[in-house]
Amino acid sequence: MGNEDHVQEELDRLGRTVAETAARAGRIGPVTGVASSADSMVTVTVSPGGMLRSVDIKPAVLARHPDEVAAEVVRLAARATTAANSRMHSSLRSVLPPKATESLADLGMPAGHGPDDPDDLSGVFQ
Repeated sequence: MGNEDHVQEELDRLGRTVAETAARAGRIGPVTGVASSADSMVTVTVSPGGMLRSVDIKPAVLARHPDEVAAEVVRLAARATTAANSRMHSSLRSVLPPKATESLADLGMPAGHGPDDPDDLSGVFQ
């Protein structure tokens, strides 16, 4: 097999991987993590890596001390980040080589197991 054949095979493989990834992304939509306080008064949504997408605070929460509200938002953002990272890893695991998904941890997105992880059914029975 010549170099041209090898290059073409790799390009074909890459094309299939890109198509599979795009199809999967279209089915699942944007990957996010969501966490809410026990009383559902504060809800935080983040992207993988922890970038805030939204913070929903019910009006009654504004009567609390600002430091308490801030601490709750930070705690929920951490939980949501774990969930988003886990969902991202689960989504990419089937279309990317293991080395590629492992390198996501170097980018600040470790594969934690969050409540939104489709492989984690522990929350189903709570």
